[in-house]
Parts: sequence; C-alpha cells; structure tokens
Amino acid sequence: MSRWWVFALAILAFGVLLVQLSDQNDQAENTTTHVEVNEPDAFAKDVDYTFLRPDGTPHYHLLAEEIRQFDSEDLTRMTALELTLFNIEKPPWKVRANHGYIRKRANAEGVLKEVVYLREQVVLVQKTDNHGQLVMRSEAFYIYPDRQYAETDRDVIIDTEVGRTTAAGLKANLESGVLKLSSSATQRVHSIVLPEQFKKK
Repeated sequence: MSRWWVFALAILAFGVLLVQLSDQNDQAENTTTHVEVNEPDAFAKDVDYTFLRPDGTPHYHLLAEEIRQFDSEDLTRMTALELTLFNIEKPPWKVRANHGYIRKRANAEGVLKEVVYLREQVVLVQKTDNHGQLVMRSEAFYIYPDRQYAETDRDVIIDTEVGRTTAAGLKANLESGVLKLSSSATQRVHSIVLPEQFKKK
C-alpha cells in the first residue's frame, strides 16, 4: 500500500507542476501581447521636422528628443520638444515643453486638423521689435497650428516688458496677439506693472 501512495503522490505532484507551468506560460503570453499592443509603430530620436503649408511655406517646425508614432490611434507622442509656429506677417512663436502629443480632431466643418497638446513646463515666446518679448507659461497648453490658436485652463503667467499678469486660464489668438484671460474662485486675473513704465509717460 505504501508504494501505491508514493506513486499516487508523485503523479499528483507532477500534475500540479504541469498546471503551474501552464499558468506561467499563459501569463508570459499575455505579458508579451500587452507589450506588443502598446509598442509604437515608429520610434525616432533627435527629430528635426518641418511641416509645410499647401503653398510650400513653412507652417511649423518641430524638434524633439524622442517621438513615438501609434498608427491605430493616429497619435504621435513627443518628449523634450521645441515647436516653432510660423506667422506670415509677424515673428514666429517658439514653444517648449517636456512632453506632448499630436493628433487630429474634427473641426466645426468636420475636417480633421492637427492638435498639439503640451504638458510640463510649457513656455510660449514671441519676440517683436516694437513690443519686446512676450512669454506665456503654464503646465499645459493646447495648440491649434492651423488656426494659430492656443488655450489652457490651467494657471498661466504672462510676462512682458511692461510687467507680469497671472490668470486661471487663457485663450490666445497667436496670429493677432489678442489674449483672453479667465479667472476662478482661487485665481483672479492679476497684473503687476513695472515702475519704469510710469516714468516713460
């Protein structure tokens, strides 16, 4: 009898081992599949790319430390990026951010247009001969290159040669330079004018 018990226990242990190995293989397959699904269709480092308008003039220029393209989502993710938005009649806007993505959205007419979302230490800068430098800072921004438009619902800081303005949000026409500032219960629109500006008057 003792031999039969030993034999039965050996068969049982072998069966348990097979089940464990099968579970491990299933987990490995699931992990592999998960990784493959989330892998980009294209990956590149030190990207330097210029997007052109239909007439051949530069629309915007992109520099990025890394980009990852996901074709199924029509999504391009970027890290450590610098974006230059060209304006036909005015100086370009220089934009920096730690992270961002580009994807297409349908506008009011149903036409797909590119939208750039930026986050972490986002800075927009425009230098002009007449009005000096305009700098806008926030932790997140949506940029619409086709419309030359930018907006954020996060706290924003605007610096000019005149002074500094803070607000709870911003909508900016980058082509005309018109800024619409918004406030909240915790963040009002607040401006500080430099003393030197009063001396000039």
